[in-house]
Parts: sequence; C-alpha cells; structure tokens
Amino acid sequence: MKFLTKSMVFLVFMLFAAMIAQPVFASDSPGLGAALSMQRAFVNVASKLKPSVVNIRVEKKSQNSIRWSTPGEEGDDGVEEFFRRFFKTPGFKMPEPDSFKTQAAGSGVIINSDGTILTNNHVIKDSSSITVKLHDETEVPAKIIGQDPQTDLAVIKIEPPITLKAAEFADSDRVEVGQWSIAVGNPLGLEQTVTVGVVSALGRSGIGATAIEDFIQTDASINPGNSGGPLVDLNGRVIGINTLIFNAPGSGIGFAIPSNMASRISKQIVESGRVQRPYLGITMQPLTKELSGHYDLNDRDGAVVVQLAENSPAMKAGLKPMDIIRSIDGRRMKSTNDVQKYVLSQDINKEISLEILRNGQPKSLKIKLERMPDSYGLAAGEMAPAPISPVEADDVEKLGFRVQELNPETAKKLGIESSEGLVVSSVRSGSPADRGGLMTGDVITQVNGREVKNEKDLLAAIKEGARKDSSVFVVNRGGSPLFLVVGKNSAKAESEK
Repeated sequence: MKFLTKSMVFLVFMLFAAMIAQPVFASDSPGLGAALSMQRAFVNVASKLKPSVVNIRVEKKSQNSIRWSTPGEEGDDGVEEFFRRFFKTPGFKMPEPDSFKTQAAGSGVIINSDGTILTNNHVIKDSSSITVKLHDETEVPAKIIGQDPQTDLAVIKIEPPITLKAAEFADSDRVEVGQWSIAVGNPLGLEQTVTVGVVSALGRSGIGATAIEDFIQTDASINPGNSGGPLVDLNGRVIGINTLIFNAPGSGIGFAIPSNMASRISKQIVESGRVQRPYLGITMQPLTKELSGHYDLNDRDGAVVVQLAENSPAMKAGLKPMDIIRSIDGRRMKSTNDVQKYVLSQDINKEISLEILRNGQPKSLKIKLERMPDSYGLAAGEMAPAPISPVEADDVEKLGFRVQELNPETAKKLGIESSEGLVVSSVRSGSPADRGGLMTGDVITQVNGREVKNEKDLLAAIKEGARKDSSVFVVNRGGSPLFLVVGKNSAKAESEK
C-alpha cells in the first residue's frame, strides 16, 4: 500500500511537470497577443487607406532624344556625313523639340470625394498628360488645379467614375518623435504598398530640397513612386505627404510635408488656383556652438542670415548676411524653423520687428512683409549678399591657408554663378583654417561682416577677428553658402612650437 502510494505520487508529479513543459499557445501569451494586436492595427490602416490612395502616371515631353538619319535625307549636314565616312554608319541628328515622350509615376491622396487629389509638384511637373489609377484599377485622366513649387505640393482633379473616399487628416502639430508612422503609396511601380517605421524627427529644414522646409523625418521605407502618398498614424489619419528620400532608396531616412502645411496649401490652391504667402527673402543656418562662442553668447538661440534675395523685404529693410535673428515681435526664435514658421503665419503687408545681433551688437529692424514671388527659391543665383561696409587690415598667413582671386573660368569649374571673391587654393594640415573646416575650392565671400572681393579685403576683414581670437567666414562651397569659425588661438600656439 505504501509502495502504491509512492508510485501514485510520482505519477502525479510527472504529469504536472509535463503540463509545465507544454508549448505556450498564442491565446496564453500576453507578448504575442500584443504583437498580434499591433499587426491587426497595421492591417486596419492598410485597409482603411486603400480607397484613398491613388497611383499617378504622367507623360512628359522630351527635347533631348537623337535619331539616325539616312544619306540624302532633307536636312543632312556635316555631322551625318562624318559618321557615314568614318564609321560606316548613318549619321545622327537632334529631332524637333517635343518629338518623344517619357513616363514617370508617383502617388496621391484623395482629399475630397469630388475627385480632388493632393500630390507632390515634382510628380506632375512639366507633364503633358496625367492618368490616375484608383484602387479598383479604374483609370481616369486628371487635370492640374494648381502647383506650389516652394513646398513641392500640387493639386489635381479627376471626374470620379465611382464613389471616392477622402483620407482623414490629423493635426501634425501633435505628432511626436518615436510614434509609429506608416507610408502608403506605389513605390517602384508596386501599387498599394505599405511600409512601417517611426517618426524619427520633426521640423527638419536646411536640406535644400525646397524653398520652404519643415519636414517630418521617418524611417518608414520611402522609395521612388511613394512621392505624393500619405504618411499616416495608427488610426489611418494622414500626418504628412511623402516627398523626399535622402541619398538612396532604403537608406532609412525619408521626409514628409506635415499635414497641417499640406492642408493649408491645398485649401488655397483649391480656392484660388495659387498660393499666396509672406516672406522675408533670406536663407538661414542654425547658430553653431563655434559662432555662439565667438560672440560670447550663453545659448544657441537664433538663426544666422546667410544670403538675401535681391529686392526682398529683408534687403530693403537693411538686414545683412551674418546677422543673427534672436527674436521677432518679442518672441524668442530658437531656430531657423521658428523664424520660418512665424513669418509664414503672418499676413502679407504686415510689419514685423526683428531683434538681431550684428557683429555681436544688438540692433532692431522693422520689416514689411511682402507676397512671396512665384519663382522664389527656384532660380539659381537669385540670392545675393547685401553690401557691407569695410573695416581694417591684418595678416592671413597665420591661419594656415592660401587664396587666389576667382576668375570666370575657375568659377565655372566650381559651379558658381559669380566670379567675384577669393578661392582657397590650399589649406595647411592641422592649421586653424583646417580645424575650422575651410577646404580647398571654397570661395570666400565674406569675413567678419565684410564683403570680400580681393585679398586686400580679406586681410582687412581678418583684423576684426583678432580681437576675439576667431573670425567668421562665409564661403560658397559647391554653389551653396556655408559659414565657418576659424580661430587664431591655435595659430599662436602653433607658431610658438
């Protein structure tokens, strides 16, 4: 009896152990249950957005094709004869303009059930025809309602053959870094594709893609063909319009225009066919640690004026390159994005008050805002430095670089419109210029608030920086403006060795 009792106890123990060792089923796993719930959310978003996202196919006329000619053909000239004689082939010639067409594709999002669609301007720019494919494979022609190159947005319209469903827009001001983001579109011609990631950053600007930049950055994969499609949250609401890929597809960095900006722009386009907005007429860069230290500032709040557009409100009011905008109408400006957002929120013809630092000294300016020209920020060379008064002279050799005057031929090689300024011909390794970021090929246009056209100007301008043991350089690198802080403390230490 005692033996049977022990056997029974052992059997019960083994049965209990076997139960513990059994695999855990999905219904009993909180972790897997949460994952399935998230999966269901993604599925729901894809299902919800499918009727509201369209494929856009455009045809564009090309003027750059060639075709082969035959001997004796009308218009046959020396080029054709050369090919026939030396290569035993027909010649070639440029055809008449608009002789053949190319195709491109993108995405769009329905913003009104009447057939109004929002997309990127670069998707439909220069198109000769536009075809929209709906979620049910129906294809219909579209016409352009209006375009806004400054933000890369455009509105097109179709006559809907079926009942359309407009996408719901979220408040992009409430978007947070780290939240889920889902890109929907037609990348690489693959229709109704969904990719998932997170919001990586907000308020991205200074990228140089458009005149007005306030991008949402995401790591949701955005590939060619996604342009114009929506970036949405887990509720399927649009938080942005996919517009830009950084560097290469699959790089993990994509950008979208915030939904609030897209909504405002599309509303203006629908109502009037165009966008009207105020502008200052400047390009800006953030206030760097080096520049803040150069002017003995306790913070890095503000935006540095790099260039001014000719005849812009900023130029008319006397704003100059290297001025640091610290506040507008009494509101602290912490970044270039703050300046842009504030100006765009104002009315055309309103006068605003700027508090700036010029060569470290506070100054107040009043600027009357004007309507931004339709071509603003699009034409190369439209930005130009404002004239600046001269200062004194000093030696440049200690900073560790050499220059030569810029001529038209060198300017052309460097891709620069103007042939005025000094080009850096060499930089000594380990020198203050090297540590400050100056590079061979940089074109120096300004130093310490002084316009530099020749070596005499450069020597005079550096004298000003001697008092602060550093100088602020504005250079043109590859056609884009850049400012650098080059210190002289290092030069003294280096010369003492």
